[in-house]
Amino acid sequence: MNANVAEDAAALALRLRTALAAHAHDTGLQRRARWLGVRCLIGIDDQRLLLDFRAGHFEVLESWPPMTSWHFALQGSVQAWSRYWQSPPPPGWHDLLALAKRGELRIEGELHPFMAHLQYFKDLLALPRAATARVP
Repeated sequence: MNANVAEDAAALALRLRTALAAHAHDTGLQRRARWLGVRCLIGIDDQRLLLDFRAGHFEVLESWPPMTSWHFALQGSVQAWSRYWQSPPPPGWHDLLALAKRGELRIEGELHPFMAHLQYFKDLLALPRAATARVP
């Protein structure tokens, strides 16, 4: 992997962390996930973020011990996440399941919590789009 791709992956990971931190105390998000208790791994090329969801609250774990488990993972390329986070995203790059269908995103692990809270995860992972939204 060349240095430019690694920098892009790190920048996208930071963008996701920033968007999630800005909404960590959003009562609407907390209410929608009040019964959720999972760990989700988000992969952006070689960057890995572990999201921990407990009783409506979530946090991005900055470091974790070896062999830490997660329930499911969403892993995609820099291209997949950067297009998904465009505002508006191009057709076919607008949805997590569309990315999976294109072969741009791998959804792995225990799918039940992901599918049971699908709209929540779609909305949560679309938060970085607001950073690129055009102001009229």
